[in-house]
This record gives sequence, structure tokens and C-alpha cells, in this order.
Amino acid sequence: MFLSQSTELRAQATASLAQTMHLLEMNTSELEDEIARELQTNPALQLLDEIRCPECGRRLRALPCPTCLAKRQLDSGDCPIVFLSPRLSSMRDTAEESDDSPMAERVPQTETLAEHLLRQVACATNADGQRIAINILARLDDRGLLLDHPADIALSLHIPLENVERVLKLIQRCDPVGVATRDLRQSLLVQVEVLSENGITHPLAQQIISSCWDHLIKRNYVAIARCLHAPLATAQEAAMFIRHNLTPYPGRAWQDSGRGVTPLARSVFYEPDIVMSHNPRPGGPLLVEVFSGMSGTLRVDPEIRASLNLLSEDEKLNWANHIDRASLLAKCVQQRNNTMKRLAEIITVEQRAFILGNDADLKPLTRATLAQRLELHESTISRAVANKCAALPNGRIVPLSMFFDRSLAVRDAVQTIIKSEQRTAPLSDTKIAEMLKPQGYKVARRTVAKYRQILGILPASLRGREVFLS
Repeated sequence: MFLSQSTELRAQATASLAQTMHLLEMNTSELEDEIARELQTNPALQLLDEIRCPECGRRLRALPCPTCLAKRQLDSGDCPIVFLSPRLSSMRDTAEESDDSPMAERVPQTETLAEHLLRQVACATNADGQRIAINILARLDDRGLLLDHPADIALSLHIPLENVERVLKLIQRCDPVGVATRDLRQSLLVQVEVLSENGITHPLAQQIISSCWDHLIKRNYVAIARCLHAPLATAQEAAMFIRHNLTPYPGRAWQDSGRGVTPLARSVFYEPDIVMSHNPRPGGPLLVEVFSGMSGTLRVDPEIRASLNLLSEDEKLNWANHIDRASLLAKCVQQRNNTMKRLAEIITVEQRAFILGNDADLKPLTRATLAQRLELHESTISRAVANKCAALPNGRIVPLSMFFDRSLAVRDAVQTIIKSEQRTAPLSDTKIAEMLKPQGYKVARRTVAKYRQILGILPASLRGREVFLS
């Protein structure tokens, strides 16, 4: 009997964890849709149309609770005030408002992926190379994959294949790394190579992608370990490295991140999952609103639970399944939202200066560090960050992953160094890399060159030529 209870408890815990992880991967819009779908299909699930303060339990018209907010205004000091909140449905409708509406200013009018890549390539190649690049970029699909073989491109341009391959390799190493490859495997291999050049690597990552591809996509770690004659734990560790450090389709991820959009998607309204705003009280802490995905409280319908004993055994079993599913969802949504709330609080504390508007003040912050602080697994943090974005006090909407992008601060430092250089003696990428070390940025020459290309800054030789010609 005790063994049976223990097994049942373990099964419930496993189901709860799996459901929470599934919900954690969703952004607010996806969570809203998931809850709406469950409310429609599960008669035992009820959305209680009332809002209660999660701290004091008071019934409210809207969050945050004014009583708890006033108390935290006095107690929090510089710590942000973080609270859960339903996202009003009118926010979605705002996307369809005219360009004169205030929210229309939030629609990012940024460059397309092709424009972003071409700007980088233009700094590293001549007019012929740019013509080849334009032809290559016109043949990318919405995932960033190359639709045609390089030989076909060379044939259409009446040029040697090696010319196309040279430019293609350059594009593949631009930001986002791994675009313009023929398939997913090649994209990941390029990303592994570039990461390795920057000191981020796992000894088995490249070998797994090259030799154990079928096992990797099936997550068959036992077969990977057997194939590479490696311990199972090492194979799992390498697979996790691949999952957390590589992007399956970097072109699509770049567009979805809010950094760029396709021409057809320029009118898309990006809905934040977290809103960070200034405190109306002068000198008060930042206010952080984490959207909960619902406008009330999820629970099991008490009338259905109470009438369960009046049903036949078959009906009771059917309704018990509905009740279990409803109870699990309500519990897991709460766990998901609490995790998002804790995550938002630490990000706001650590990246306060960046949030207030200075990209150069982005601190080095890793998912591993955050996982340690929150006493969660690193994969949990990765799920919580994925596909979500935050609105900053200035109205700018950024992906949560940007808070972990150390390259922003490095890029700003590179730009500052180049701005302060003597025009008659421009600094080489190697020299810039050396000058970054005292600032705490240990990066390779290739990395400096990559960031310089992203910023649209010419190489030292061409910067010097500009001075000579001016």
C-alpha cells in the first residue's frame, strides 16, 4: 500500500513538473490561448472572475494591490516592486489602431534580415562581393536557410564557384551566426565553430552534430554515448550544451526576437510579457508588471467536486480525470507565474542601468548564474527566457535573451574605442582586442572584427584610406 502511494506521488510530481516546464516555455499570448482552450474543453476547470492580491488575499478591481504597494514603496529601497497582472485584451486590439495612436510608436521599424546581413558584409568585401551577397540573400527562406546550391548561384552569375563560397562563408559567420546554410545540421556546425573560436565549447558538440545527428534529434543519449564511446553523463552534458547555446534556425529567431522583421511583418505588434516602468513616486523603485495569462483565478469548479460522489463509477472516473487535469493546470500556471515573477525581479535588480536606457551598462549575466540564484535548473531558466520580451521604461521592447547578451556592452566599448582613435592612425582589430582587456572584456581579434562589421564600421585599412581621400 505504501509503495503504491509512493509511486502515485512520484507520478503526480513528474506530471506537475512536465506541465510547469511546458507552460514556462510559452509567452503570455500562448499561455492565454492554452488557458482558453482548457476552459473550453474541460468542464471541471473554472475561471473565477475576481482578482485577489497574491500577498494579502484582498479582493481587488485590478493589480497591484494599493495596500501592499504602499507598504512595499516604504520597505523596498532600490529593489523593484514586482507584481503579477492580467493583460487586458484591449492591448491586442491596439495593434490594429492607426499609426497616430501612442502604441503605434512601439512597432519596431527596423531593417530586414537581408539588410542587416548586407550591412555587415559590405564592410568586409568589395562591390563584386556585395553583388554576390545580394544574390545569396535573395535566396534565403524565412528560416534563414539557403534555398539553392552555391553552384547554381555561381552558374547564374557566370562566376567561379569559389567566389560564391567565399562570400557565403562570410555571411554564415555574420550576426546571426549560421544563416545561409543548406540545412539545420550545417547551421549548427557553423555556430559551434564560431563559439569555439570565442572560447565557448564542448569537446563532443561538433562530433555529435557530425556523426550522431539522427540520435541527437531523437534525444537518444544512450546511442550517442555508445557511438562516441563516451560516458552517458558526458553525452547528455554535450547535448545540453548544444540545446542551450545553439539556435536551430537563426534567421527566424533573429526576426522573432524583435531585432528585425520581414517586410510583410513590419505591421506586427510585439506584445511584451513583462512591463518595466518608472515609479510615479519620485525616487521610488522600478515597477515590474509580469503578465499572468488570465484575468481571474483558475480553480476546480467546487460544485462538480462536491457532486462527484453522486455519480456512477464510470461517470466518476471520467469526471475525476477532468478534475485532476483542472487541478494540475491551475497549480502549474501558478508555479509558472511565480517563476517568471522571481526571474523578472532578479533581472531588474542586476540590469537596472541597462533598463534605464544605457546599452553600455549591460552586466555580464548568464543563465547558469541566474539558475544558481533562484535554486533552479539552468534548463528551467532557458525555458523561462525563451520567446519572451520585456517593455522598458522608454517604451523599447526587447527579448529577454538580450539581458544575457554580453556582446552589447562589448560592441559599445568597441565603438567608443574607434571613435576616440586618431584619424590618421586607425586601430587594428588586434589592438582593439588588447585595449578591451583592461575593461574586463577578453575577446579574440575575430570577435572584434565581427562586432565592428555589425556596427557598420570599416576595417582599419579602409578607415585610414577614408582619411587619406578626405
